[in-house]
Amino acid sequence: MNNRNNPLFWSFGAGTWAGVHLRISWLMPVLLGALLYHFGLEMGGTFFGIIFGSVLLHEIGHILAARATEGSGDEILMWPFGGLAFVETTSTRSQIITAAAGPFVNLVLCVIVLGLNPHIDVQLLNPLVVPITPEQFAANVASSVQALTFWVNWAGLLLNLIPAYPLDGGQIFRSILMSRMGAGMGTEVAVKVAMGVAIVMGVAGALFFTHVVLVCISFLIILLAVLEHLQLQATESYDDSFMGYDFSQGYTSLERSDQQTKPERRAGLVQRWLARRRAEKLRRQDEQEQLSAQQLDAILAKVHAQGIDSLTQSEKRLLKRASNRYRSRGDSQ
Repeated sequence: MNNRNNPLFWSFGAGTWAGVHLRISWLMPVLLGALLYHFGLEMGGTFFGIIFGSVLLHEIGHILAARATEGSGDEILMWPFGGLAFVETTSTRSQIITAAAGPFVNLVLCVIVLGLNPHIDVQLLNPLVVPITPEQFAANVASSVQALTFWVNWAGLLLNLIPAYPLDGGQIFRSILMSRMGAGMGTEVAVKVAMGVAIVMGVAGALFFTHVVLVCISFLIILLAVLEHLQLQATESYDDSFMGYDFSQGYTSLERSDQQTKPERRAGLVQRWLARRRAEKLRRQDEQEQLSAQQLDAILAKVHAQGIDSLTQSEKRLLKRASNRYRSRGDSQ
C-alpha cells in the first residue's frame, strides 16, 4: 500500500530545500483553523507557527541523522499531528540513531529556551495542559512565546519516548526487535505492544485526566497500528509498510540496504487462519475422494459379478457422477 494514495496523507508541494522535498498535508489548515478558533488570531497564529517550526526541525533531525549514518532522506510531510520524514537507513544502528534524532532536537530546543529563561514555570512540565491563555499571551508576548516553545517541544519529547509504534520510542523498540526476531516478527510484536499502550493511554485519558486530545492520540495510534497489522497480513513487503515511523513527529521506511539479506516474514494471524482453512478443506477433499474411490470399486465389482441391473438407484447415481467426473477431467486435459 502506498501511503501517498491514502487520503490521510494527501498533500501539496512547498518546494525543495537542500535536496529535501517539503510537502504540506491538506489537513494542516484544519489545525490552523482550530487553533485560531480556540486561542484567537494572535495567539493561535503564533502557536501554529511554533508547532510548525518545531516539528520541521524535528524532521530535519531525522533526515540529518539518516544521512550521517550512510542512509538517505529526501522528503518531509508536515501533518496535523506532526511530521513524516521519509528516509532510508542501512542498519539497526542507523535506524535507532535516526529515530532518536527527532526527540533529541526537541530536547535541544527545550534546553535553548531554558538558557534564555531559566525561570520557566513548573506548570510547563505538564504536557496535557496548554500553559498560556490568550489573555496571558497578550499581556507578555515574548515570555509567552518562550513558554509555548518549551511546552510544544517538551510535550513532543515525552510523547515520542512512549514505546508505541509508530512513535519514535516505538520505532527504536521495533528496530531492536527486528534485529533479534527478524523484520516480520519484530514489527508484529511492536504493533501489538503499541495497541496495548494506546489502549492504556486512552482509558487513562478518558477516566482519569478527562483529556480529549490524549484520547484522540491513543485512538490514532490504535488506528495506525491496526492498519499496519493489516498490512503485515498482506503479501507486500515490510519495507513498503503503510506506516513505518512516528506519526506524531517523524516517519521512516527503515529499509535495510539491498545487499543485506532480509529475514523471511512470519505469516500473520489472518494468513495462518486462511492456511489452516485451506489445509482442512484439502484434507476433507482427500478423504471424500478416497471414500468415493472405495465405493466405486465396490460398485464395479458388483457390476462385474451381478450385472448393471443389480445396482440400486443410489449406486447408479454414484456411478454416473464418477463417470461424469472422469469425463470432465479428460476434456480439460
